[in-house]
Amino acid sequence: MIVVLDAFLAPCSELWMFNDVPENEREKKLIDGGLDLSRLVNISLVNREGNAVIRRHLESLPLESFDSILILADESVEDSAIQADSRSLATLLLIRDIQAKRLPYREAMVTSVQRGSFSQGSWIGEMQQASDKSVIISEILDPRTKNLLSMSKISDYVLSNELVSMALAMVAEDRQINHVLEELFAEEGNELQIREADLYLREGEELSFYEIMLRARQRKEIVIGYRLYNAERAVINPPAKAERRRWSVKDMFVVIAEKE
Repeated sequence: MIVVLDAFLAPCSELWMFNDVPENEREKKLIDGGLDLSRLVNISLVNREGNAVIRRHLESLPLESFDSILILADESVEDSAIQADSRSLATLLLIRDIQAKRLPYREAMVTSVQRGSFSQGSWIGEMQQASDKSVIISEILDPRTKNLLSMSKISDYVLSNELVSMALAMVAEDRQINHVLEELFAEEGNELQIREADLYLREGEELSFYEIMLRARQRKEIVIGYRLYNAERAVINPPAKAERRRWSVKDMFVVIAEKE
């Protein structure tokens, strides 16, 4: 994963690793796992030791300055999905609370503005406000945990066990799918991209989704969905692909393509 991050991140990025593995053992584990530290180009590793479910340990980190945070499931308790998810959720809540407390006063003060079903003055509202400043992705193992994260809106999540199961099911159904998955998950080559609509159409032009797909193919891209400029969510694999509609250059398309 570190090699993949090195390929995607901008030069001079820092990757902070915080866990209870002693720092002198951590590098050995990474090397034994196949990581060649000398080949890292864009990122430098910063090691910190501590327990991710103890608040005073987390407070030693500059959490408010991180652009994104990835909380991985604790491998020592991976045999118990509920216990692993509990630790991940505890870490998530602690990080969000610390970030909210460190926000500038004007941003953290109580307001009457509503966000979702929570006010910004409530504790969950403050955490939601902190989520606007940095992205947190939590790895969860139990499908039931995703309902809690979806309701709170303070973190995105990766349901790793479900992803692995889905990938295995697709490969079992059609072995050629394995080549597609390898291409998408590799650090180089084609990947999911967000493209502006003006690459494929003009303002107010009426086109079907099939016609947009054909135009994308001329750019050696595959369009799989879109998000209208006035919509919150993207539509993936739209059902009415032959239906013509009027598009705006402010719309966005989800495509599979190489990085430009």
